[in-house]
Amino acid sequence: MRLVRRMWLWGAVVPVVAVAAALGVAVQVFRVVLERALDEALLSQAAAESVSLFDAPDGRPHLHVEPSPLAGEVRAFVPATRLYGPDGTLLGVFPPESPSVSERVLPEEGPTSRLETRTVGSGLRLRVLTVQVRSPQGVPHVLQLVASLGTVDQAVGTFSSVATVLALLLGGVLIGIQGWQAKGLARRLHGIAEQVARSRDGGMVAPIPAGEPRDEIAEVRVALTDAALRVRAAREGQERLIARAAHELRTPLALMRTSLDLALRRERGAEELRTVLEENRREVDRLASVADALLELSAAAGAALDVQAGDLRVLLDEAAAGARAEADLRGVSLRIEGPGEASCRMDAMAVRRAVDNLLANALRYAPRGSTVRLELAHRGEQWEVAVQDEGRGIPENHREDVFTPFHRLERDAGGVGLGLSLVREVARGHGGDARVAESTGAGARLVLTLPMR
Repeated sequence: MRLVRRMWLWGAVVPVVAVAAALGVAVQVFRVVLERALDEALLSQAAAESVSLFDAPDGRPHLHVEPSPLAGEVRAFVPATRLYGPDGTLLGVFPPESPSVSERVLPEEGPTSRLETRTVGSGLRLRVLTVQVRSPQGVPHVLQLVASLGTVDQAVGTFSSVATVLALLLGGVLIGIQGWQAKGLARRLHGIAEQVARSRDGGMVAPIPAGEPRDEIAEVRVALTDAALRVRAAREGQERLIARAAHELRTPLALMRTSLDLALRRERGAEELRTVLEENRREVDRLASVADALLELSAAAGAALDVQAGDLRVLLDEAAAGARAEADLRGVSLRIEGPGEASCRMDAMAVRRAVDNLLANALRYAPRGSTVRLELAHRGEQWEVAVQDEGRGIPENHREDVFTPFHRLERDAGGVGLGLSLVREVARGHGGDARVAESTGAGARLVLTLPMR
């Protein structure tokens, strides 16, 4: 079912049907209330009339409405009153032209009053109150009050008509409002669908219209726009990574092919062939390093982290111990600073790999006789791991570039240019980040931040 029809159904038709049902119940309740009020009026008038039926000077029973000075004003709506004698004959009636319910009513043993509804003539409904009354001498008489239910039926009919018209008007207004709302929602949802289709096909992401309401749909659109931009950035980064990886792999492959072609052009001695094979072996090692680094970067970017509670200080001590042999080989001292315990929720293997890369990068550029410091500090709700070397440092205009895959400040410094990219992937996977910070002295200072929780 389309959105417009669904909103018409649930936003207009169903509420109007519910209102109509409620009005039907209200009409019946209204009728009961009016009839009860009429019954109470009949009982009140009968009580007043029965008390004074026999107060004439001669003791003759009589009705008090007819001689009243207001008889002419009330005869249009006052209940018809009839008085019957002990033998059932009619002794008095007011007004005289009132419809007759019974020509003769005899006193009966039983309840002193009885209420009933009768239909006379052409469907006229009457409410009849019959009251047994005794004279001061104990002679039984019957007092009968008759009121037409036509006024009640008329009031109920008027109420029903007005309620029906209002329900129809309400239904029309609701259908119009729901249709207008549904068209607006459908237009906005179509815009979101078109945006998703454009982003899927690589097109530009349209900005959110200025006049669009800031509601849940707008939040969805903002989230989809952000996701589309992130997907595009990831796709572009992937394309750049593939292009750079292809370039990094093409260079050693070209060198290997060239050296092999030269070796095959003419007969070569064993020593020359050994030199060619050694060169190719170095290029193979280089290719293997690039492949391993790409696999690590792919794992860091796509694998789900196994986050568990651990001690970050213990992890740093183990990383420093693992790097100490390389530091001794390069004539560099390695020092670790910070608190003795550091509770942190993390993927220990991923963080260890990131710290190893930071230490390897620092040792690669640290001059002989210098010191590489591995520092741990608590900053707000984060742990900050900093690696400081005393090398030539990183120029300010390259502080973001060093986290780009295959970017190397010095081509002859070793490595494949993926270590710091992996560090940032691990940090952001944990909700932290990696950056180049201002160094307190000579060299570079790289900082990895990890949330404590």
